Amino acid sequence: MKWYVFRCAPGKETLFQQAIKTRFGVECFVPMEKKRQRDRHGRFVWVQKCALSSYLFVHVDRETFIQIPKGLIYIRPMAQLREGLYVPVVIPDDDMTNFIRVAGSKDEQAVYLDPAKLDFKKGDRVRIIGGSFVGVEGTFMQIGGKHEKRVVIQLEGLIAVATAAIPAALVEKI
Repeated sequence: MKWYVFRCAPGKETLFQQAIKTRFGVECFVPMEKKRQRDRHGRFVWVQKCALSSYLFVHVDRETFIQIPKGLIYIRPMAQLREGLYVPVVIPDDDMTNFIRVAGSKDEQAVYLDPAKLDFKKGDRVRIIGGSFVGVEGTFMQIGGKHEKRVVIQLEGLIAVATAAIPAALVEKI
């Protein structure tokens, strides 16, 4: 069982998530975030939106991975070029577990970041030892010039997510 990344039609991530769960009985994850927008009456409301448009993370074995695009149209596995061959993108289990714990948290406000704009050489690799994210590992860093520090979890080349502000006393260096 591995975490594979699939691409689907924008705005249809939760629809495909339910279809894959129902048809194949496997674990899926779509990172969601709360956004403030105006409704049709001009009032501001909070809505759940997909944080990473068109992406769906699926935890399956190799056989099911091959069957998903055959069983559902408008969905395809994400691939990257390695040594002249296109290889499916696979996310390591530990990275995905940390990502789900932070991005899937309803209590804390996660911040989604573009990994290309982050400089991870400045931060130390840390583990959270207290609070709602106990055990999550990532990079301890300051984001966006603010005085608060956060733990950032990065999925290679896709997205990075930062926890809510965390006091230095709740983290330990790895």
